[in-house]
Amino acid sequence: MPKLKRQLTFETPFGFYVVDELIGEGGAGRVFGGVSTDHAKVALKVLADERASRDKRGRFKNETAFLLRNKHPNIVSVVDHGLSRGQEVNGPFYVMPRYDGSLRDWMREGLRSGQVLPLFSQILDGVEAAHLQRAIHRDLKPENILHDRGNGRLAIADFGIAQFNEDLVATLVETAPSQRLANFQYAAPEQRTTGQTVAQQTDIYALGLILNELFTGVVPHGTQYRLIGTVDKDFAFLDPLVQKMLAQSPTERPGTIGEVKGIIQRYQAEAVSLQRISKIDGSVIKSNEIDDPLALEPPRLVGADWDRGRLTLTLDRPITGQWVEALMNMSGFSGVMGKPPMSFTFKGNQASVSAGEHEVQALIDHFKNWLPNATQTLKSRINSEAQRREAQLRGQLQREREEEERRLRVLRNIRI
Repeated sequence: MPKLKRQLTFETPFGFYVVDELIGEGGAGRVFGGVSTDHAKVALKVLADERASRDKRGRFKNETAFLLRNKHPNIVSVVDHGLSRGQEVNGPFYVMPRYDGSLRDWMREGLRSGQVLPLFSQILDGVEAAHLQRAIHRDLKPENILHDRGNGRLAIADFGIAQFNEDLVATLVETAPSQRLANFQYAAPEQRTTGQTVAQQTDIYALGLILNELFTGVVPHGTQYRLIGTVDKDFAFLDPLVQKMLAQSPTERPGTIGEVKGIIQRYQAEAVSLQRISKIDGSVIKSNEIDDPLALEPPRLVGADWDRGRLTLTLDRPITGQWVEALMNMSGFSGVMGKPPMSFTFKGNQASVSAGEHEVQALIDHFKNWLPNATQTLKSRINSEAQRREAQLRGQLQREREEEERRLRVLRNIRI
């Protein structure tokens, strides 16, 4: 911010303010930055005498009166006001807390898609609070939305051309038919034509432009503007809302900020439901691929030993509990000398069984024949279990999809 050649002082019955930089300047006055008596950072808006027509004085008085009464955190509040005389800058002024910058500054730094809706929600809250007091801002734009980095709060500022309910105004100001007050880039169609009514839908039009710009970086104009969904498909559900807010006729736009909030909530819920359905439809159910080597190729007998009435057989690899269970429960095996597979004990890659001298070779021969049978039994069991799990998962996904479809139907039929 440009520093002043020398400090300016402003005094009221309740405070003393020293400013040393020019924050902003417009047709209605200047905004300076400085500190209060207690060294708190403040911004001070002055309507300079040389610029103060009767109309501008009336609007400045109305703005000051409105902001003095404001208690909403998302609207700038006035903490003091007065009249400067006998110095370089003279005229009525008001004092407000100093913010770190405007939403425009934040946008230049770059906003992530996930930050937009929480910020836009604050903007909606501020504008709604003004509307509930029957105040139409008429000049909403990122430059007129201030932000505090410390708490992430946004606040609507610059109600200099706002249209107030007569109960709120300190001075009744009439707008001449030829007088254009709003920033052209964010002005609604009815603000560009003389004799048109300005209402809440006028601010809603500007908010639609801002919402789209927060995502795309471009102010939408015309029919082929850049859509939010082209920037982030997760927020494509906002595009129909922006289209409603930018309708040419005010009557075709949402009528209130509350209605805008309701549409966002509804569209967001629908989008979440559609995303869930899409995720369900895209779920990959693992095919019955068998990854257990013992179910694909039987172990091989590679060694045998007999010692003191016990036969120990050595396999080419360790076997698992699943394979042993398959061996014990396989069908169609032939036993030998009353010693079925259940008679064997297993550890690592070895199997052992009690055996007389004359039983050894017969047991070895039968054991070798059991190996492929046990592997086939294990393979069949794994396949059956996989098919059971697959059927269970498909049923679960189908139930989840039906539930989401039911939720989506209800959401789309809700009328507020």
